[in-house]
Amino acid sequence: MLKTTLINLVKLLIAAGLIGWLLTSGKLDFKLLGALKEHPLALGVAIILSVFNFILISYRWTSILKARSTTDIPLFGMLKITWIGQFFSSVLPGSVSGDLIKILYVQNFEKTFSKQFLFASILIDRMMGLAGLILLVGISSLCFSGHILENAPAMAPLLKFNFLFVVLVVISLSMFTYWHHYIRAFLVKLQSKFFAPLFARIIILWDDLVMIRSQMLKAVGLSILIQLIGVIIFWSLIYPFVFGHMDFVQALAFIPVGLMALALPVAPSGLGVGHAIFQKLFEFSGINNGASLFNLYFVVTLVINVVGVIPYLLSRREIKK
Repeated sequence: MLKTTLINLVKLLIAAGLIGWLLTSGKLDFKLLGALKEHPLALGVAIILSVFNFILISYRWTSILKARSTTDIPLFGMLKITWIGQFFSSVLPGSVSGDLIKILYVQNFEKTFSKQFLFASILIDRMMGLAGLILLVGISSLCFSGHILENAPAMAPLLKFNFLFVVLVVISLSMFTYWHHYIRAFLVKLQSKFFAPLFARIIILWDDLVMIRSQMLKAVGLSILIQLIGVIIFWSLIYPFVFGHMDFVQALAFIPVGLMALALPVAPSGLGVGHAIFQKLFEFSGINNGASLFNLYFVVTLVINVVGVIPYLLSRREIKK
């Protein structure tokens, strides 16, 4: 208990230190947040697309769970669980905390789900989401590299980074789809030499994943759309303040990279860490107030996620009944 408290305290101190440094250096300005009220259309688009993304995320996880479900899982019920998970991910360090809460709630719809399968489904959902994010940024970087480098030459190292990750994701998905039996044979060989009980569980989990690989590939395609909408949400909020300095194609090349960093379990919703990372990423396009621009996205998404407290309180009553 004491160790956990100390770790969380250190994380909050890191986040506070980063925010303090950005404020004192003049790189984080809350005046931009006040100016957002002059652009209600941008705010409305962000809210509507955020809710739509929650629906898509719920559907993605539902499609994975259906591989083992014996009953119909209502999409609206999964939407409530997703929103509850977003709420806890916003108020607790790291996005994993919200996933653990979602596992507790989903068992109300399907009692036969084992904890092992639910943890695996969460892991798959996260991995497919990350794969979709990397593929999105890689495809956009590949298709528009000439345009990006013409307008922002400093992004050349970032594009190489994007290409490398895309190659790794494509190789991994290909191995899992077409050569999964070789990986299983390798695991069996390891089982015969080291930690047999542990590798026996890993092999069982691997077999489960192989059985639902079609759902996983579907989840990757859906994830690309989800991540694209996430970038559009970010862009809709910052567009009024960066018009003429950068375009959507440039944003598509680096915003997903910054969004990946928000999953680091350092502070709730990427507080401080996200501000510092996006400050640097926007500098690639010659924009020096990246922390303030990210703050628009941070505050709006935080408010939307915190609304998840409403279905959380209603669901608590249902569970008690």
